[in-house]
Amino acid sequence: MKNTKRCFVLFSFYDRTGIEAYLEKQAENGWMLDKTSAFGWHFHRIEPRKIHFSVVYFAKASVFDPEPSEAQLAFHDFCEHTGWKLAASNAQMQIFYNEAPNPTPIETDATLEVSAIHASAKKSHLSSYYLLAVVGVLQAALFFWRFFSDPIGVLASNANLFSGMCWMLMLALSVVEIVGYHTWHKRAKSAAELDGSFVETKGHRNFQIVILCMMLLAFAFLLISYGGSKMTLIAFASIAVVLGVTAIIVCTSELMKKMKLSAKLNRNITIVLTLVISFGFTGILLISVISRLTSFLPEKVPADTYEYNGRTYEVFRDELPLTIEDLIETDYDSYSYEIRTLDKSVFIEQEEATQRPRWDALTQPELDYSITTIKAPFMYELCKRALLDSFAHNYGRPEPENDMWEEHIEIDATPWGANEAYQLKLGGKMQQRFLLCYDNCIIEIEFDWDWQLTSEQMKIVAEKLGK
Repeated sequence: MKNTKRCFVLFSFYDRTGIEAYLEKQAENGWMLDKTSAFGWHFHRIEPRKIHFSVVYFAKASVFDPEPSEAQLAFHDFCEHTGWKLAASNAQMQIFYNEAPNPTPIETDATLEVSAIHASAKKSHLSSYYLLAVVGVLQAALFFWRFFSDPIGVLASNANLFSGMCWMLMLALSVVEIVGYHTWHKRAKSAAELDGSFVETKGHRNFQIVILCMMLLAFAFLLISYGGSKMTLIAFASIAVVLGVTAIIVCTSELMKKMKLSAKLNRNITIVLTLVISFGFTGILLISVISRLTSFLPEKVPADTYEYNGRTYEVFRDELPLTIEDLIETDYDSYSYEIRTLDKSVFIEQEEATQRPRWDALTQPELDYSITTIKAPFMYELCKRALLDSFAHNYGRPEPENDMWEEHIEIDATPWGANEAYQLKLGGKMQQRFLLCYDNCIIEIEFDWDWQLTSEQMKIVAEKLGK
């Protein structure tokens, strides 16, 4: 039977009521708190019994203090003489327990108690969430800017969606904590001044648990979407590096506390160490890990290679949905066929296909096309507008007189079997580059030959790619 356990407890810093109820329930189940830290709350086994707990806030304490101050020690002695023994402490939070049936509360003045909680919250809890809220707002603004400037790039990437979702969740958490605390503080201060009563705290533990679960589920989905690719290992490596760096910083601070270094020196060294590791060591580790993983999981292996002008070129034999051979007769058999997924998410998938002759046979035609599959119908129009903007950069401006002006011209979509069809006009001349809109996909295709496509060839494109 285990005699100790460690729990990762989610409580709002000021939620005295919730913490006390939680610890009393643990004692009734046979567990007594003996330590709190960044690595969780540590309990040891006791005989199950009813024990009262009291959470008191000491604003002058710091997480960097090597040992309790004289004022804290005097306060601990006072509490012990009244039957309250110190169970654990963590910076401003002091947790006492009392085994008497009806002990006298430590705090008897509601005004002083609310003031102590507020002073402690301003020193740690609130400042952390204010900072998180500011970063969350900046990240949310960046996400939406990227979304409106490149919606497909964002929506087609599970990594971008995961990052955006996590920052939105963190922003929501910080806002709920900040608003919740100030709402409680306003009510508690008024009640204490009015009749001396203390308004019970009400944290957001369930909300915190929901946020954490959503983030874990999002991360699990991200890993599943990567399958067995090197991105899975890179994601795990990134998390491991972040956790490792955090552990190094926390352990170093704890070591300095054991060495009895002053709180000011401990704080300054910790800040410098955090900056150095975060912006230097972490980057070096990630680059090293990614380079190692690349060697373990190589990119696609070519089917063949050849030499031309002193350089080695790769040849691929991927199965393409549409090839030059489907459109015209040719006896050239040294093409390189390659298709690759540019990005893929629950909403959008983008693939790019190329059929290229060898460098010593550039007179042979080549074929390039991309397939954007829209899995969420409500995003179709958004994706179409983005692809049209990318296809030709006129943006509705007047046509200038130069050779590089691009414009998309709507053409008859019937021969293509499409809903809509557009052709690129460059410098006043129609190009053999088309954007074809089908029910659930949009094709951008370019033909490297001068003659006009026949209706039969257009029909083949529709049959091979439009479905």
